[in-house]
Amino acid sequence: MTHPRRQLLTAAALAGAAVTAACAAPRLLGAGTPPWSAPLAVDAILLTAGVAAGWAPRARRRSERVLTVAADLACLAAIAAVGLAGALATLGHRPPDGGESFTGPVLIAAALAAVLAAGARARTAALVRHAVRGARYAPDDVLRTFGEDASRGTSLDEALAGLGDALRRSLSLQRVEIWTGAAGRLTAAVVTPESPPAAAPDAGGQDAGRPAAGGSGAAAGGPAEVGSAIALTAGDLIVLARTRVAGPGWLSLWVPQLARRYLDTQVRVVPARAGGALLGMLVAQRPPEAPRFSEAEDRMLAELGTRVGTVLHNRQLDANLRDALTDLRHANEELRGSRARLVATADAERRRIERDLHDGAQQQLVSLAVGLRLVRDLISDGDSDGSGSHGSGSNDGDSNDGDGSGPGAPERDEDLAAADELLTAMAEQVTETITEVRNLAHGIYPPLLRSSGLTEALRAAGQRSTVGVTVRADDIGRYPPDVEAAVYFCCLEALQNAAKHAPGSSVEVTLGEREGSLTFAVWDDGAGFEPESSARGHGMTNMADRIGAIGGTLRWESSPGSGTGVIGVVPVGGG
Repeated sequence: MTHPRRQLLTAAALAGAAVTAACAAPRLLGAGTPPWSAPLAVDAILLTAGVAAGWAPRARRRSERVLTVAADLACLAAIAAVGLAGALATLGHRPPDGGESFTGPVLIAAALAAVLAAGARARTAALVRHAVRGARYAPDDVLRTFGEDASRGTSLDEALAGLGDALRRSLSLQRVEIWTGAAGRLTAAVVTPESPPAAAPDAGGQDAGRPAAGGSGAAAGGPAEVGSAIALTAGDLIVLARTRVAGPGWLSLWVPQLARRYLDTQVRVVPARAGGALLGMLVAQRPPEAPRFSEAEDRMLAELGTRVGTVLHNRQLDANLRDALTDLRHANEELRGSRARLVATADAERRRIERDLHDGAQQQLVSLAVGLRLVRDLISDGDSDGSGSHGSGSNDGDSNDGDGSGPGAPERDEDLAAADELLTAMAEQVTETITEVRNLAHGIYPPLLRSSGLTEALRAAGQRSTVGVTVRADDIGRYPPDVEAAVYFCCLEALQNAAKHAPGSSVEVTLGEREGSLTFAVWDDGAGFEPESSARGHGMTNMADRIGAIGGTLRWESSPGSGTGVIGVVPVGGG
């Protein structure tokens, strides 16, 4: 029984019943007055007054109080009737003297009725309120229940839905809306009841809850539904964050767009804020004819807005923390994988160096050692032959020392010529070994990078590449060794990929520094590829791991027929 007109008509009927019972009591005792026409006339007047009051806005706003008073009167009349019936039952017959000997039993019945009246009236008032409002929560219960739901870990949607239902029952509201959001965009999280109640026609035949033709308001913007959104300006956010409870007049002055949404209704807009930021708002609505919001209700709504703002802020912090933990967990997994790949890469690099030393420089050195022993043997054989020939000539008394002729001279000359050829070959082999060791050293850490920096080291690497390489540097300086090494080897890997997958192409390496970061890019004009459909290879993974290990980022840009680019950014502070 929520409609004010029905409440007023019911109140008139209850009052008429009370008057009829009061008039019927003397007649039941045998009196001749009052006539039966009197209560009938009073009942007609009361019913007419109840119907007429339904068209008065002021009476409609007080309909609940009027109904409660009428129910009290009807309750008292019913108790009197019960007491009189008890007295008659005690007496056993109607008093023959018109009731003079009936005083004692009636007093006993009245005393009994007085004892029972208080509890019966309270129960009757509770039944009326239940019929009018349904199951009702006390304001303190609303605050306590919401706090318990929020602290118990209930989902935000469930907690807000329970709050909206309890608030509507507690304050006899027509409609409750709870909006949440940030940055000036609020979304309706709870709307109860979900469909707006149908407005009754007023005296002019127009719906009371609908603005006149050409007007604005909720009808113009459409009734709020769960998921509806509203955009507030920066000024709206500032003024809403500074108020506790806003009524229609305040909204018309400071936030007109909200005032237009809730025309022809009693409304309270309660901002939910925390730390000076607007995180949501509660909207409580009553029909125009309903009782006005009291100061106690406004205080309760303000306290509720503060608690809702705190809960929204805490849930926002929880969501941010969960996102941060998820990102941290993902980064940890990436770090573990990257560390494992770096260890595997380092092991593979050590095996490669060992293999290169064994197959290259070591074999060259073994060959040199064998050649040196051959040279030594040749020279030793030549010396032995020369000494034997010289001894024989002295014994014979011949003078052959000047021209070195003798029986062993040709063999000695042949040995010396062979030793000379072998030494020449060994010199070339030493040069090749030095070059191979230098190349191997460049693969470990190029000396030019240590002495001259990135630009010169990459230019030297470009000269050794099988593709044409151009290096452009925009006045970059020196950086920590780990940064220079990571960028150098990443660019070197990109050059090797270009030589492998785009032979004959031209490659441009660009180095620069901007906004505290070292940037580099390696672009080739080869055939390119489709990054989304191509799996990341071992070399690309190594490059990403190298740059990621020093806090940088790496990405690839390519498309079929447009070449390939490797772009990296490494934070270096001020350089």
